[in-house]
Amino acid sequence: MRTRRSQRKHAVVRGQRLTLVDTPGWEWFSSRGAPSSSIAARKEMVAGGAELCQPGAHGLLLVVPLAYSFGGRERHVVEEHVEMFGQRAWGHTLVLFTVFDSRRLRDSTLEEEVEENEDLQALVDKCGGRYHALHGRPRRGEDQVAELLQKIQAMVEGNGGTLLPSEEILLEASKREEEKERREEEDMRERERELRRMREALKLLEEEEDADDEDEGWEEVQVDDDNEFPMERSWRASERQMSEEGDDDRHKKSAINFNLNMSGLRSSMRQSCKTQ
Repeated sequence: MRTRRSQRKHAVVRGQRLTLVDTPGWEWFSSRGAPSSSIAARKEMVAGGAELCQPGAHGLLLVVPLAYSFGGRERHVVEEHVEMFGQRAWGHTLVLFTVFDSRRLRDSTLEEEVEENEDLQALVDKCGGRYHALHGRPRRGEDQVAELLQKIQAMVEGNGGTLLPSEEILLEASKREEEKERREEEDMRERERELRRMREALKLLEEEEDADDEDEGWEEVQVDDDNEFPMERSWRASERQMSEEGDDDRHKKSAINFNLNMSGLRSSMRQSCKTQ
C-alpha cells in the first residue's frame, strides 16, 4: 500500500538508535490518472517529511523495486522526486533496491543488473555510487540490515556528519512553489493574448467578407447594334448571352469556393477560440 501521509518511527537497530520518516514515494509522481493526488503527495512529502525530521536528515533512502520496469521516464520521475529536497540531497542519498522475487536475480548479480540498465546506472552514479539491496528471502547467515547501516554510516561520515536541514528543504520548496505559480500566471496571460489575437483576426475576416459581398456586381456594356442586320444582331445577342451566362457561372463557382473556404477558416478559428 502506498504511503499517503508521512509517518515517523523510532527504534534501536543493531545497537543504533534510529529515527525513520516514511514519506509518500516517487511512484506518486508518475500517476497519470490522479494529478490532484500527485500534487498533494508532493506537498506532504516535503512539508510533512521535513516537519517530522527536525532539525534535519543524515540520509535519504531512495527505494526502487527491482520488479518495477525502470526506464528513462522512471529515472526522470525519481530525479525530480529527490530534487524536491534540493540539489544537495544527492550527496545524502542511497539507492535501496528491494528484491521480493527470489528468481529476479537468479542468473545475475545486483551489480550486473545495475550495469546492464543505463538508467539505473545513471541514477546510482548521481548518488555517488551508493546502493544496497534488501531481499525478501535473504541467504542464510546474511545480515542485510547490518550491511545497510554500515553503508549509511559511511555516507554520513563522508558528509562530515552534516545534516540535510529541514528548514532549508522547506525554504527551497517554498521558492519552487512561487516560481511555479509565476510561470503558470505567465502562461495564462500568454494564452489570453493569443485568444484576443485570434478573435481580432476572425472579426477582421468577417468584415472583409461582408465588404466583398457588398462590392459584388457586374457592369453592363451597351453595344450599338443599329448598323447591324437583324440576323447578325440576333446572333451577337445570343453570343453575348451565352458568354455572360458562362462568366456568371464561373463567377458563382468562384464565389462558392471562396465562401466555402472562408466558412471553413472561420469555423476553425471559432473552434480555436472556444477551446482557449
